[in-house]
Amino acid sequence: MNKIRRTGPPRAIDVWDGRYSFVVRLNEPPAAPWIYSFKLATPVAPQYDPERVVVAPGRGRLFESEEALVPVWIDHIDLWIASANTEVAAAEAAEEKRRAEAQTEELLVSVNEKFKDL
Repeated sequence: MNKIRRTGPPRAIDVWDGRYSFVVRLNEPPAAPWIYSFKLATPVAPQYDPERVVVAPGRGRLFESEEALVPVWIDHIDLWIASANTEVAAAEAAEEKRRAEAQTEELLVSVNEKFKDL
């Protein structure tokens, strides 16, 4: 998997009662395991929770914030993106290791079967 990254600044797309809706664009649409890992990232404070950042298909990630808090949100979103990338890379590496071990086991079984009557 390519690492997911933010491709630019947040963009305000709506405002209501002093709260803005922002979209953060990503370099590619994240897969389900990445989205899951993003949502499970550790919130630093109750008001900054990855659960409050939602997926907008074709747009990126959406969040709501007061104008003054946007830089803090972006810092947290960048941390959660990095965390999700790390989690997914670790899961992919573990799966690759499991596959290699299974392939080795199949090879050994095959070779042992081949020479069982010697």
